[in-house]
Amino acid sequence: MIATPARTFSVGALFLIALSACSPEESGDYIKVGGGGFVFNYRIAEASAGVIAEPQRTLPAGGTLEARFDNPAGGPPIVIAKEVTANRKRYSFTTPPLTGVKGGKAYRVAVRVIDDAGTELQSVDYELRSEFDQSILPEKALTVGPGYDINPDNPEQE
Repeated sequence: MIATPARTFSVGALFLIALSACSPEESGDYIKVGGGGFVFNYRIAEASAGVIAEPQRTLPAGGTLEARFDNPAGGPPIVIAKEVTANRKRYSFTTPPLTGVKGGKAYRVAVRVIDDAGTELQSVDYELRSEFDQSILPEKALTVGPGYDINPDNPEQE
């Protein structure tokens, strides 16, 4: 078989495409927020919020990802930090149980990339909005324990 210039170019182009897919992009944004929302767990009468951050390139060694959630009850934001881990594809941030979530209201989340010296390298703002008020949850948990046993202290179950 004779190598023609067109065939050589095609093989070379395929090689470059394959090579670029193997190495991560080393410029541009460090992360993107891949989604998030509120979770209303009716069984245990709790609401929480969460977001997912997905690295778009190599994160700084020794760095931290930090998520700052607006606190629906008011007061200071809820801050959750996670250390950067090599080759991790996704970072999940979930708040502790929340109070005061209102349907239709926008709640801000800022996810920051911070290097080992404490310098912010990127900040991504994201907005969470619930369709429901937290008032849809029962006053007390319907179940207790890891087996979801009926809560004897909940008068709604009688």
